[in-house]
Amino acid sequence: MLIKTSAPPLIEVAQTPLEEPLWVPGQRLTAMVLANLPNGRFQVQVGDMALDMNLPHNTQPGDQVELTFVSNQPRLTFALTRDLPAAAGNNLAVDAKPQVTLSDSVRYLGALLQKISDQAEAQAAPLNKTAPLLSSAPSDIKEFATSLRNTLSQSGLFYESHQAQWVAGERQLTDLRQEPQGKLSALNPGAGAEVAQKNASVSMQSEGLLAQNASRMPVHTEAVALVQQQLQTLDSRQMVWQGQVWQGQPMEWRVEERSAREGGVGEVEMPHWQTSLRLHLPRLGDVQATLAFIPQGLRIDLKAVDAVTAEAMRGAQDKLRSSMEASGLKVLAMSVERHEKAG
Repeated sequence: MLIKTSAPPLIEVAQTPLEEPLWVPGQRLTAMVLANLPNGRFQVQVGDMALDMNLPHNTQPGDQVELTFVSNQPRLTFALTRDLPAAAGNNLAVDAKPQVTLSDSVRYLGALLQKISDQAEAQAAPLNKTAPLLSSAPSDIKEFATSLRNTLSQSGLFYESHQAQWVAGERQLTDLRQEPQGKLSALNPGAGAEVAQKNASVSMQSEGLLAQNASRMPVHTEAVALVQQQLQTLDSRQMVWQGQVWQGQPMEWRVEERSAREGGVGEVEMPHWQTSLRLHLPRLGDVQATLAFIPQGLRIDLKAVDAVTAEAMRGAQDKLRSSMEASGLKVLAMSVERHEKAG
């Protein structure tokens, strides 16, 4: 949580831009609201950047708002300039900076984010699994889909959301215990050994603020790596799974949210989810399937290195389209390309 002196409401940017701005805390900025986003947030032009912000709900495209820059850690944060005097009981000077103090929890999470930034720039945290998902190549596609869903659901990335569902009676406690954090619960004494072993290297590398606050950590010490993955996934808006899908068959699976910001200033693209699978199969070679889910329907892009494989895929397009539509999915477009290297 953020602890502030007579705190005004804070406005956070959903994703930090690749090029970090040179604003300083207390600096005033004029922003232009470009568009409403489907998630209830707004696309806002600040300087030469289009940012995703949580502005008041009565904001309209075309509105001009005055912002005061607060911080760039753990992500870009602003306050509405008009709220600052009122929040301070009209005792805050017009040109004064908002008095902001970060709690231990926020400082700790900020340190984790900084470590992530030092290690890699907004790269997805890979979820690696040593044991195969399936015992053999799937004969039932529904079984394969269920295995993929469970792998993502039980990864620990969404543990807090699942806790909220459990409180609401929408999820079983046994499901929570299947996730890494659930295995660290006091309800599972001694069950943290496996997670502790996996996170030992990360715990040993903790330094600076992480080490100083070890006794006051807002998370279990053995879950540090999981928290890092959660924060990195939140920041990059993508998840990557790597491992054996069945014995001897490696696979890379990526799930990502494509943001409206990618359309550029003035080009508002509806945010959508995209998932891709990449495998090197014995007979088909290197292949990749990418599915983009947008409000209007589904786009499918298939890639193959081998020319014969690409031609076989083209010949099976109608069958795949019919199968998808029989499952209730509207296929808007489908393409098959041959690449020197899929991906």
